[in-house]
Amino acid sequence: MVREVIIHTVKDALAAGSTVIESAQRELVWLLPPNYLDFSFQYRIPDKSKALIERGGRVRGITRITEADLEQVHRLLDNGEELRHIDQFPGPFLMIGDDRDSISSMNVNAERLQLDDPTVAFWTDNKAQAEFLKATFESVWNNAVDAKKRLQEL
Repeated sequence: MVREVIIHTVKDALAAGSTVIESAQRELVWLLPPNYLDFSFQYRIPDKSKALIERGGRVRGITRITEADLEQVHRLLDNGEELRHIDQFPGPFLMIGDDRDSISSMNVNAERLQLDDPTVAFWTDNKAQAEFLKATFESVWNNAVDAKKRLQEL
């Protein structure tokens, strides 16, 4: 039976994302606006990604990397995450664990995001949805800049 949940706040989206990470065994991919990345550190989500990597999993992420993000980016790279940079954030966020569990959103105001802000996100364990989102992720991944190269530019 496929499970589906509509998420209404940024805080709840972070909680759902944390659950996706905890349930992943092999791979996690994510596309996040910088504000969500900031919030993920407040919720210690990168520690969960690190645990997945330590168990032999792979984590790939895409975000916009600026000078303000250097410490966070270095920490994620030190954790073993593979990161890429995009100049213009496309709006929605997404996260997929093991090509099964996924969370995705509609466009978010990435510049002025607060934890209690409303958002429209969708969590599901529908494999077809995860495959669709993964194809979107791979398309952005293939056109994004390696984080280490971006760090050299900054």
